[in-house]
Amino acid sequence: MRSTILSLLLFLSSASFSAANYVVSNPGTGVIWNGGDNVVVEWTGTDEKFVDVRLVHGPAANLQLYDVICKDVDSSLGKCNYQVDNNIPSGRDFAITVGKSANLYGYSSFFSIKAKGPLPEAKGCPNFGGQNCPQSLPCCSAAGYCGSSDEHCGSPCCSKYNFCGASTAHCGTGCQAGKSFNGKCLAAQAPPKPKKCGSQYCKSSAPCCSKANKCGSNNTACGAGCQPQKSFAGKCTK
Repeated sequence: MRSTILSLLLFLSSASFSAANYVVSNPGTGVIWNGGDNVVVEWTGTDEKFVDVRLVHGPAANLQLYDVICKDVDSSLGKCNYQVDNNIPSGRDFAITVGKSANLYGYSSFFSIKAKGPLPEAKGCPNFGGQNCPQSLPCCSAAGYCGSSDEHCGSPCCSKYNFCGASTAHCGTGCQAGKSFNGKCLAAQAPPKPKKCGSQYCKSSAPCCSKANKCGSNNTACGAGCQPQKSFAGKCTK
C-alpha cells in the first residue's frame, strides 16, 4: 500500500515521471479548465481493451472521485472529449485517472478547474495541487515540484514569489514555510564570530590561529593544533 501511495505522489508531483501502464499527457501541469470548455484528455497505453477516464480531486494520498467523464473508451484511441461541468467547485487539486483496474491506473499531474466560484488562493507547492509537500517528498523545488533530491532540498526557504534560496529575500518577510525545507523559514546559520587569537583577531591574510595563539597562514598555524573557533571565518584553511 505504501509503495502504491508513493508512486501516486510521484506521478502527481512530477510531469516527467511515467512508470504506470497508462501515461496521461494532457491535462498537464499549469493547465486550467474553465466551466463550459470543451477539453480533451490524452494518454498512451493499451494494457486494457477499454478504459474509464475519471476526474478526481483532493490530497494525493486520498483522491476522491468527482465524476467518470468517459466510460468504456477504446484505449487505443488515446483520447476522451469532455465538456467541463459548470457546477464543479473551482479548485487547484484536480487530476485525471485512466484505466479500468486500479493497479493499472495512469495519473495526470495536478491541474486547476475554474467553474463554480473563484479559484482558491494558490498555496502549498505550485505543481502539487496547491498542497504542501508530503513527508515522502518533503521539498518544493524552485520549479514548483515536490521531491527529495538536492535539486529540491538544496535551498532552505521558498520566497513569496516561489523561488528557493537562503537569502533574506527568501527567508524573511513573505517566506512560505509550507513550501520550505522542513516547513520552516530558516536560512543556513552564519558561522559564529571568531574569538581573539591571543591579543588580536585573525584576518584573511593570516587566517589560522595556531595552538600557540598566533595568527598565520603556514602549516604551523593551519595544521595540527589550529583553533578554528579563533581562526578567520571559523576555519583552519590557508
